[in-house]
Parts: sequence; structure tokens; C-alpha cells
Amino acid sequence: MNEAYVALSKVYEFLMDDEGYSAWAEHVVSLLKKHAKGKVGIDAACGSGYFTRAQKAAGFDVTGVDLSEEMLTEAVALAQKHNMNIRFLRQDMTCLKSFKKVDFITVVNDGVNYLSPERLQKAFSSFYRQLAAGGVLIFDFSTEYKLKNVVGDNMFGEDCEDVSYLWFNKLESDRIIMDLSVFTKEGELYRKQEERHVQYIHRTEFVLAALEKAGFCSVTAQAFMGGKIAPDTQRIEIIAKK
Repeated sequence: MNEAYVALSKVYEFLMDDEGYSAWAEHVVSLLKKHAKGKVGIDAACGSGYFTRAQKAAGFDVTGVDLSEEMLTEAVALAQKHNMNIRFLRQDMTCLKSFKKVDFITVVNDGVNYLSPERLQKAFSSFYRQLAAGGVLIFDFSTEYKLKNVVGDNMFGEDCEDVSYLWFNKLESDRIIMDLSVFTKEGELYRKQEERHVQYIHRTEFVLAALEKAGFCSVTAQAFMGGKIAPDTQRIEIIAKK
């Protein structure tokens, strides 16, 4: 069983094509234009760089950071394909280093769900140290409702011509164990790769308390794409200022 995003790296954006990424990226850029005081920032847990490229295209001087070598390799290739000069670095977002103070940090699409509560607190402290005065942290996370009632103990799959996947989930007390099988066409045959993801369930009140503990003084929580939070909200966005 591989680590997360080894098998997914080369097919991730293809599989996410129908997830509304274009509108989502426009929304993230609109939040940056509204809340960031400057143009220099970090896109943490950037993956293959979709949202990093959107920020770069909008005129932001953004660096992509991720732990997955495979995803970073794909991010560099896709940036070159789009004729974009973007710096990508392999770093742990719980201990960002080698940066000057930045105006913003983004963590899009469940990046913080991959952190245990202890590591999430470390990440918030790392973000706070990295931000300049008045800097903004913008991130989202899948809610307890989604992970327990939509994802947990369920199976998902998709069968496309060149790539297919099966996604089996197991709900534990504070996390979801996700076992993924990816089938990629190679000639007349398909190559099977398996990998495991672990996402942690973070209650909203814990996230807000952790941000306050890290030093953030102005925090706004809203449902995905700026909606109102409800009991069955599946994704929450946070805008936190230093």
C-alpha cells in the first residue's frame, strides 16, 4: 500500500475535472483580492498545483508547498505546460521555513483534514509565524457531518476509458481511513496501484479555538463558497487574519 497521492498524482486533476474546480479557484482568488494586503503568498498542500496556477494567473506571487514528491513533480510539469514560472517546494506545512514573511497562505481542498489535532495546531502556529502583520490565512476543511455521514463507511468509484478507481472508506472514532485502488490504462492492459489516505475529523469549535491559540485575532467561518453554515454543511471555509 503506497502513501497518499503516489498513484493519484498523474490522474488527480483529470479525476477532479467535474468537481467545479474552475469556479472554486475563482472563488479563492476573489477571497485573496478582498482580504490579502499584498501579492506574496504560499499555497500549502498545493498538490498538483491547480489552485497555485490560478493564483499565479491572477497576478499573485505564490509558491506551492507540498509533502508529496509525486504531486510536486506533476505540479512542476503542469506549470511548465501552462508557461508559468512557479516555485514549488517540498516542505511540511507544520514547520514552514526558508521564507520571508508573506501576505497570505492558502490551504485548499481538505489539506488540514490530513493533519491530526496536534499537527493542526502546529500548522496554525507555523502559518502565524510565516505571515506578515495583517496577513491572511484562507483554508477549508471537510466537516464532521460530511466525514461521518457522507464519506464514512462508504465506497465510491468511477470507470473512465483511461483511468478508473475504487475508493473504500472506514470510519473510526476521530478519522477516516481511505483505501484507494487506481487503474491506469497502459496499452491494452491496466496498471493497478493502491494507496491509503487518512483524514481527521475536526469539529468547527476546535478549529476556531486552535486558530485563537495560535494568535489569530480575526476569524470568519462560512460554508463553502461563502454560504451560511448549517447542520448538514459539508465544507467550511475559514478566513483568519494576523
